[in-house]
Amino acid sequence: MLEGFELYNMTTGTASISISENGVGFSKATVMKMNKCEYARVYIDRENKRLAIQATEQNTDGAVQFFNRQKSGSVRWNNKELLKTLAQIMDCDFAKKVYKVDGDYYPDENAMVFDLKKAELQTR
Repeated sequence: MLEGFELYNMTTGTASISISENGVGFSKATVMKMNKCEYARVYIDRENKRLAIQATEQNTDGAVQFFNRQKSGSVRWNNKELLKTLAQIMDCDFAKKVYKVDGDYYPDENAMVFDLKKAELQTR
């Protein structure tokens, strides 16, 4: 009876990242859209000010751990070099500030793209 259907996950919230001096946090909706992939590759488009992540296998060049099935449903990267790069691209200082960026999911690529030009300053 359900032939042709696909399971739709009713995750609340939007697929987004939050960027602060404490790292890059991925929303639960992002984790779910990325199918709780354990590893991802990180791409940066400096010219167009975009960040992308793409699900991959552990042994792929550039793979970093994304979702840890032993921990909670959220993901946070505390990589200082990534934060420094994002601060340069966005021309901002993350000290005492949090920026939120919504993402667009591309299922054919199993990738999420975040347009950093659309970052919104969040109030704490």
